[in-house]
Amino acid sequence: MMYRLAITLCRAAGHMLPAARKPWADAMTAELVHAEDDRAALAYAGGCLLAALRERLRDFDTRFAAGLWSIAVITGLFAVFQFACAAHGIRALLGARDGMREALLHQGASPALMASYEAARPIVIGCFIILGCTHLAAAWFLSRTQLHRFLITWSAALLVAGVAVTIQLSIVWSLDGMPSEFHALLMQAVALPALLAWSHGRHRYPGRI
Repeated sequence: MMYRLAITLCRAAGHMLPAARKPWADAMTAELVHAEDDRAALAYAGGCLLAALRERLRDFDTRFAAGLWSIAVITGLFAVFQFACAAHGIRALLGARDGMREALLHQGASPALMASYEAARPIVIGCFIILGCTHLAAAWFLSRTQLHRFLITWSAALLVAGVAVTIQLSIVWSLDGMPSEFHALLMQAVALPALLAWSHGRHRYPGRI
């Protein structure tokens, strides 16, 4: 039983090894048969597994892929936030409480400004939906290491975020104390390529972006 477990651990270590270290897998298995007893074989296999794990963690491709996946997760969280904002906006259109509208009325916004706000609400909600979709697409492309497509979707997200910010500023720019809630969209759009550039520089990825 212990010897079978040792064989399983050696095989797992072989699968865990980076491509450049795959010849080690055969050497591990060949050395296992020379173990003095089952206990020694199990200890040897455990050492092989730890060595394979260290090699995997030092492997460049593994570290770079982990960095891309981390950024993809952050991108996906941006998408979730934007879909939530869109859902809130849709509820407001259907009659739920609208904090921004109440703030505008409290600041004494003119009827013309309120009319502009009402007209802009569906457009802004659409921007949030598009941003959520583009960030989901960007997360997918990052997870697949399709960096060209990521940059295209990020550029689309930046454009949509710019439209949303422009609309928001055209409504509340002249009112003191009004929140500029859409500035976060531009920060998100800039944060993604900044993280990617940091990961690229840190790991010195030799591939082409």
